Amino acid sequence: MADYDSSLPVRTESAGDIDVFISDATTSTQKLKVNADGSIDTNQVAGSKIIITDGTDDLEVNADGSINVKQDKLAFATDTVDVSGSDVTATVTAVDLDIRDLSASTDSVQANLFDEAGVAYSQANPLPVELTQDQSGDEIVDFNTSAAVAKDASVNHDYTVSAGKTFLGEEAWVSGSGKLKAELLVNGAIKWVGFNSTANPNIRIPLEKIMKANATEVIRFTITNRDKQAQDVYSTLTGLEI
Repeated sequence: MADYDSSLPVRTESAGDIDVFISDATTSTQKLKVNADGSIDTNQVAGSKIIITDGTDDLEVNADGSINVKQDKLAFATDTVDVSGSDVTATVTAVDLDIRDLSASTDSVQANLFDEAGVAYSQANPLPVELTQDQSGDEIVDFNTSAAVAKDASVNHDYTVSAGKTFLGEEAWVSGSGKLKAELLVNGAIKWVGFNSTANPNIRIPLEKIMKANATEVIRFTITNRDKQAQDVYSTLTGLEI
């Protein structure tokens, strides 16, 4: 599938430039009516009422207009309290239980962690831990902007790794007011391609130090304007040189 042109969003200069109606999808002339005071007609039959329900229980409104709020309690069918052991340890199992605030001096919470298969981590099924060594070096934040890039035209943002250094990429960022396509190349080889949208105009590529470039190699953004008119484009490369 090839790249394709996008549509532009609707933009207005001031409030009230556009009126939006909610209508029946089949009969478009049937529109939601908003009264002069801002209320909405519900077409309720005189004497009828509206009930708020979850499908099983209805919201209760008292005669004075207040609403009943039910507190969750232990349910016999779903909740249990188990007291066992020589030290009288209590285990409470409940679907929804509201308790007092925990105290660091007297309370403890035990949490079980599970792997993707649903097996609890234990001595026989240990939790995997990955140790990584933080790298120190020169922080690189390389920004570039190109003004009025024509429709379907491309521009390059190049960064050359310093002599005697290795570049570890952390993040690449490309942005513009319209549709863009961004390619990230290292020494002429394409590593990532991304697209934005009018709703999400930024293209973020998390490099997370897995992308490396050697001394004097060129890291290049190639940015293509995929919108219907010229626009300014912006790009930033961050990482470490070590």
